[in-house]
Amino acid sequence: MRKIHFLFFAAVLMVAIMSGCRKDIYGCTDPSAYNYNSGANINNGSCIYYGNLMFWTNVNEGNVVITINGQAATITGYVTGGIPNCGNSVSANFTLPAGTYNYSAVGPASPSYPTGYTVNSTAQVIGNQCQLYQL
Repeated sequence: MRKIHFLFFAAVLMVAIMSGCRKDIYGCTDPSAYNYNSGANINNGSCIYYGNLMFWTNVNEGNVVITINGQAATITGYVTGGIPNCGNSVSANFTLPAGTYNYSAVGPASPSYPTGYTVNSTAQVIGNQCQLYQL
């Protein structure tokens, strides 16, 4: 009986010692976040999620320059036959942290817009998703 009590006490002591060694490491504990910290064991709300924005047209308007968050990308062609997949090579593609952004689209003179055009609007980036904007 003493042996059982000793083993039980030793096991309880071992668990107490092991649990006392755990250090709280704060950080982003979500593996789908950009700044995931595999060593963190307490989520501190610092996770950053990136998403994709893609701007496209379905008519030939020439090269349309999209500027968003200090970055510029150009729509170099147009898409026919439906909605393109994210990352389409003729579309303007951006990868940004989740949030709402102001953008500007500047198109050259074309049959549809003889003097060219400028569109100023907002776009929503959702983490780990692709948002499509047709101009």
